[in-house]
Amino acid sequence: DGNLGETVEFIKNCPECGTSLVRYEGEAAHYCPNDSGCAPQLKGKVEHFISRDAMNIESLGPETVDEYFSRGLIADAADLYRLTVADLAGADRSRLKSAKKITDSIERSKDVPFDRVIYALGIRFVGKVVAKLIARHFHNIETIRHAAREDFLQIEGIGEVIADSVIAWMHDRRNELLLSRLQ
Repeated sequence: DGNLGETVEFIKNCPECGTSLVRYEGEAAHYCPNDSGCAPQLKGKVEHFISRDAMNIESLGPETVDEYFSRGLIADAADLYRLTVADLAGADRSRLKSAKKITDSIERSKDVPFDRVIYALGIRFVGKVVAKLIARHFHNIETIRHAAREDFLQIEGIGEVIADSVIAWMHDRRNELLLSRLQ
């Protein structure tokens, strides 16, 4: 039984993009902080965005998202709204029926309730319940974008960690660009 007492050596860099991994205070897992350049993270954000509890874009799954990334059709969630039937049908138009189904589902997603849009953005610490609280309090994305920490702290159930996370997300230049493209 010579295995007792051996130290486990964890990887230090992301196996996908090579970025040094980080560990957030109080959490056991290590994360790749390269959320704007690490392919699995970019795809994961889109997969979260299209999920049933978020924008509910049916007919799209991880394999399809992966294919769209590799074909250069999408790089983020906003790109979904620029897809056309022609983009998806293939040169021989063999996938015309599924392409129409997907673009129709993307179009329907524009009508989901505001709290699901907030949840779909994938802001750290903002799950479905917190997204509902934020949506009820602020009513639109512009109010959230310009809200101060104190505005968030007035909401029952939202503390400093969530407030700081939402504010940081809203003021990240890449996210500002994403939001304006989504609007």
